[in-house]
Amino acid sequence: MKCRIIEKKTMAASIRHIFLLTIIAIAVFCVHGYGAYQLVWSDEFDGTSLNMNNWSYQIMGDGGNNEWQYYTSRPQNSWVANGALTIQALKEDYVVGGQTYHYTSARLRTANKQDFLYGKFEARIKLPKGQGIWPAFWMMPTDSVYGGWAASGEIDIMESINQAGTIYGTLHFGGQWPNNTSDGCLFSNGTDFSQTFHVYTIEWESTVFRWYVDGQLYCTKTSWWSSAAAYPAPFDQFFHFILNVAVGGNWPGYPDATTTFPQQMQIDYIRVYQNTGNDPPSVEITNPAEGAVLPAGNILIQAAASDIDGTISTVEFYNGTTLLGQDTTSPYSFTWTSVPSGCYTLTAKAIDNLGSSNTHTIHITVGAGCGQQPFPDAGAPSTIPGRIQAEAFDYGGEGFAYHDTSSGNSGNKYRTTENVDIENCTDTGGGYNVGWMAVGEWLEYTVDVKYAGTYTLRARVSALDPGKTFYVAFGGVNKTGSLTVPDTNGWQNWTTVSKTVTLSTGVQIMRFYSNSADFNLNYIDITADSTVPGVIGMSRTLAESLITSSGLTVGQISQSFHNAIPAGSVIGQNPVDGTAVPSGCPIDLEISLGIRGDFNINGTVDIADIVIMAGEWLGTPVLADIEPLGGDGVVNFADFAALASNWGRSI
Repeated sequence: MKCRIIEKKTMAASIRHIFLLTIIAIAVFCVHGYGAYQLVWSDEFDGTSLNMNNWSYQIMGDGGNNEWQYYTSRPQNSWVANGALTIQALKEDYVVGGQTYHYTSARLRTANKQDFLYGKFEARIKLPKGQGIWPAFWMMPTDSVYGGWAASGEIDIMESINQAGTIYGTLHFGGQWPNNTSDGCLFSNGTDFSQTFHVYTIEWESTVFRWYVDGQLYCTKTSWWSSAAAYPAPFDQFFHFILNVAVGGNWPGYPDATTTFPQQMQIDYIRVYQNTGNDPPSVEITNPAEGAVLPAGNILIQAAASDIDGTISTVEFYNGTTLLGQDTTSPYSFTWTSVPSGCYTLTAKAIDNLGSSNTHTIHITVGAGCGQQPFPDAGAPSTIPGRIQAEAFDYGGEGFAYHDTSSGNSGNKYRTTENVDIENCTDTGGGYNVGWMAVGEWLEYTVDVKYAGTYTLRARVSALDPGKTFYVAFGGVNKTGSLTVPDTNGWQNWTTVSKTVTLSTGVQIMRFYSNSADFNLNYIDITADSTVPGVIGMSRTLAESLITSSGLTVGQISQSFHNAIPAGSVIGQNPVDGTAVPSGCPIDLEISLGIRGDFNINGTVDIADIVIMAGEWLGTPVLADIEPLGGDGVVNFADFAALASNWGRSI
C-alpha cells in the first residue's frame, strides 16, 4: 500500500493538513470519531492537478450497464481546483472510432496505486441531480482472484440515482454473471444530497460491513459468498476505489427534457483509516429476546458489555439508525417509552475507552406488527422479468408473508429469526434454498411486473421422491396450475420445472404454494416469452437460437421494444441483458435500435429496412425503436438519412 505524503503547499492547504494531523493524533481517543482507526492514506485534492500517484483514468464507453456516456481524460470532464475534485458530465457529440456519443464524463480509479484490505473508507461529496444521472463512489477487486464479476466481489460505498434523495450501499458477490447476487440497504431521510457536501463512509472488517451517511449507521451486512472459495471470500482481497458519474443506464433510466447539463460531482476528500490493534468490546442485548412479540407501550432494552483490554465507556441503543439513548454504567439499559405497533430493529453499540466499538442487533414485533413489505428493502418490490430467490420472501412474518407449519428455522441459515426453513445451497451459484416443505405451506413475494404479456416461469427444485407438486399464484390467481417436482435423487440435485404464464402489469403479490411435503426450492426465474412487439415479430425460441449460434450467452430478452416506452428511452439497451454484442455479429435484434439499422435481421442494412422504418413512421411517428440518431422523440428525415448512410453496410 502506498500512503500519501502530506506536503506544505499554501497557507490554506497547510492549515488543512495540520487539522488532518490533529485528527490522526486524537483519533484513538475520540469516542464519536474514528474509534480505534488511524488515518493511513488520504487524497485531499489540494493544488491544481490530479495526483497521478493515486489515480488513473478509465477511458471507455458505457460501463457495462447500457450507459450513454463516454469516459474521457479531458480537463472538460474532470479537474482539481479549490480543494476539490470535480467530475463533470456534459451533453455533447463526441466521436470515438467512428461512433458518436452524445454525452461525456469521467471515471477515475486507484487500481495498483492505492489498494486496500479492510478499514474505514470515507469521502465528502456533493452529488449531482437529474433524471438519468448516476454518481458513484465504489470499490472493485484489484486482482479478480475468484473469477469475473461478481465472483470476486464489488463494494458500493455510495450510489445515488436521478433526484439525489436516496443513498444506496450494496455488496455484489456470488458466482460469475449471471449467477451473481447482491445485498444492501438504502438511506433516505428527506435530504436532497445535491445541495451540499455529505460524508459517505463504510467500515469493512473480515466478517462485517457497515455503511454510514454523515456518521449515521444505516446498514450492516455479515453474510455473503463466492462460488470460488469459502467465506469470507470474496471480500478478503485488496480492492481499489472508483469515482464516476454515469449518464443513463438500466437502473436510473435515461435523461429526459428535465435533465440539465453540465452535471457535477464534487469530492472534497477521500480518507482511509485502519485499525490500530485495539481489541473491540463485546456486547449482547439480553432483553428483549430475538424475535420477541411485545405489547405496545414501554419497552426495557438491556445489554451486557465487556472489554478484554480496556473499559466500556458507553453503550448506545438504536431503533434502526435512530439513537434512542445511552448508558455509561453497568448493567446497561434504556427504557423506550410509548412504542407503537410495528416491526423494529434494535441495536446496542458498545464503545470502549479507546473508541473501538461493536454492535449486537435483534428484531422485535410490537402490537399488531408492521404488515407485509418486500424483502430486503421495504418499498422496493422484486422486478419481473427477473429472478426471485426463495429465501427473499416478504417481511411480515407468519400468516402475512408466509405460512410454515413448524416452529423455528430448521436449517438455521440466513434469516434465522423467521420460521421459514432455510439452508445452504450447492446448486450453481450457491446461496440458500428453502427446504423441509410441508403440505399447505406458502411463501409470498411482492413483485413489480414491468410489462403485461406472456412469460416463462422456471422454478429450480429438488426432491428425493417423485410426485411432489406446487403452484404459483399472482394477485390471488393460480397462474401455473399444479406443477410436478420429479425425483432428483438428492436434496441438492437440482432441476428446473417450467410453465408459460400470462401476467398483468404492476405491483402484485406472488405466492408459492406447496401441495406436497419434502422438496426444496432454490429460486424462480420469470423471463419474457412473448413475441417482441414492433417490427421484429420474433419468438423467443428463434431469438435464442440466433444468439447462441453467434457465440453469445442467452440472457433475458428485453421487453423494452414495447411501443409504450417513451421516445429515446430504449436507445442503447441490449436485450441480451449484459452481454456485449461484438462488432460483426450477424444479428442485432434492434440492439441500439437503428444504430445498426438492420430491422429485419438479415445481416445487411438494405431497402427492406427503410421500408419497415417508413411503415412505422407513418403509423406512429414518435417511436424510439426506429430512431437511428439516438432518440430525439421524432422520427424525421434526419433519421432516414442516417439509416440510408448505413444502407448496404454489413453488420
